[in-house]
Amino acid sequence: MDHRKIFAWLTLDMAVFIAINAILISRFPKVLAGLGDIRFLHFTVLGLAAYRASNIVSNEVVTKPLRAPFVEEVVKEGKTVEEPKKSGFLGATGLLIYCPSCTGVWLSAALAYAYAFWPGRTFIVALFLAMSAVERILAAMIGWFKRVP
Repeated sequence: MDHRKIFAWLTLDMAVFIAINAILISRFPKVLAGLGDIRFLHFTVLGLAAYRASNIVSNEVVTKPLRAPFVEEVVKEGKTVEEPKKSGFLGATGLLIYCPSCTGVWLSAALAYAYAFWPGRTFIVALFLAMSAVERILAAMIGWFKRVP
């Protein structure tokens, strides 16, 4: 993919992200100030939740319908895989969706704002995602140890 074809869209993505954050921070300073006192346990749970949520959006079969407008299916080495579209808004969005780190930034922001406004409800959802993240991490570790001679 020639990333120069989507630079304008990626720049717009960054501008929108900054604008949304600036608006929310300036509009709700008192509510968001509470995030400064977040407990380590809650921070860890939210972090694991963001990790797992970004992985679900970027890689899991269950979110394939969400990715479908932004990707093309191609055959590589006999396997059908999804790749971001080559250009334009759809290509830029597909590139961002397929990057768990990129998706994670947006989802982390959404989780942080949700936690600031609805801490109890957000923590419950985050706890489910965090538990799933721990399960995936442990499964990967066990798989790694099984391969070690």
